Amino acid sequence: MKRVSSWLAVLATLVVASCQLETSKTWFKGGFEAALAEADSRDTQVMIEFYADWCNWCRRLEADTFSAPEVRRELQALVSMKVNAEKEGVLLARRFDVDTYPTIVFLDPDGNEMERILGYLPPDKFLRRVQRIRTGDTFLACLRQLEEDPGNAEAIKRSVSGLLERSDPEGAISRIEAFHQATDGEELELCRRLMFASRVELHGRVYQRAAKLYRRGWDRGFEVPDTAGTEALYALVSDGLSSLPVGEQADLLREARFEDAGALLEIPNLESASADDFLNVAGFAFSNGHFDRAAELYLHWVESEGDSATPGHLNDVAWRLYLSGTELEKSIEIAQRSFLAKADPETADTLARLLYVTGSVEEAIALEHRAAEEAEGPRGENYVAVASRMEAGEALDDRPSFNSYPGKRRRAL
Repeated sequence: MKRVSSWLAVLATLVVASCQLETSKTWFKGGFEAALAEADSRDTQVMIEFYADWCNWCRRLEADTFSAPEVRRELQALVSMKVNAEKEGVLLARRFDVDTYPTIVFLDPDGNEMERILGYLPPDKFLRRVQRIRTGDTFLACLRQLEEDPGNAEAIKRSVSGLLERSDPEGAISRIEAFHQATDGEELELCRRLMFASRVELHGRVYQRAAKLYRRGWDRGFEVPDTAGTEALYALVSDGLSSLPVGEQADLLREARFEDAGALLEIPNLESASADDFLNVAGFAFSNGHFDRAAELYLHWVESEGDSATPGHLNDVAWRLYLSGTELEKSIEIAQRSFLAKADPETADTLARLLYVTGSVEEAIALEHRAAEEAEGPRGENYVAVASRMEAGEALDDRPSFNSYPGKRRRAL
């Protein structure tokens, strides 16, 4: 028995050593310029994974995806690097506008970005993406194709998606306008869908910046584009917003955001929209205070999806209707459907809160205790606190984030 155990220990050591050797062969040990030179000499591409120590999805990518033998073989055909974006890779992450993790950037030997992957992908999907990139089917190729053929529908869809991933909505908008002109308006529906996504991205980015500067007391300049989705904010800033009383500034910022969002909600044509389109437009409406419009779209989605609606999506819809205080009876029906389909702590919590605010207190408390018992960590503690507030007859004070925009001022003028 001891001899068998010894052989098993030796075998395990050999397996671990083999895995470590494979891993060391996968990742390039030199710097960025050396990686480009190596890629040039091997006639291949550079792949850089930007990660952070705290990033759980980065760890999962390492454990699930990069450990798969078929993925390792594919990465060894590239010059593959791992860079901590918050330590030694800060400047490199800034160079490629990386601010979410994991982000995986693919470059040609001259350092031109060809493609990027945002977030976690399982081994099979990751492998397909990398193989497609290696054959030249990339974002960079789409941009060049669009330059040669401005009316190429597939190229504009891929290009806009890639530009939005790179936080470049202005670049996406200019290419959509050129595409619309090149196609003489024959691709109007496609243009409307792409333009809505791009303008939403620009709207979100500009208003996020406005909120940050408001909280910091307008300690630096702020240029707002005078274009659809930011016109109201442009006018507000031009009129001297920062010189007004702090409380008035917050109210005006929220009103401008609501007005600009309303202008963007006129862009989509939902007559032939997909279920995802309805959810995207409803989500934008909800996030920007158009709660009645969001409720109308969410309820249309629920009706059109019928039994094919997933429990997760149903729960999200019920939760947002609850937060905005619209269609509470319908939202209870939706929450009950979600809970019956998937009785987990999240669906129990949503249904419990809805029951509580509509007067079914005992049932709500029982459900909230169930959520607390089944959840782990901070979520479970939060559910315990909610149940205690219900038992004490207190208001829950749940509300949508738009109602607190732009947040608390960090210092007075």
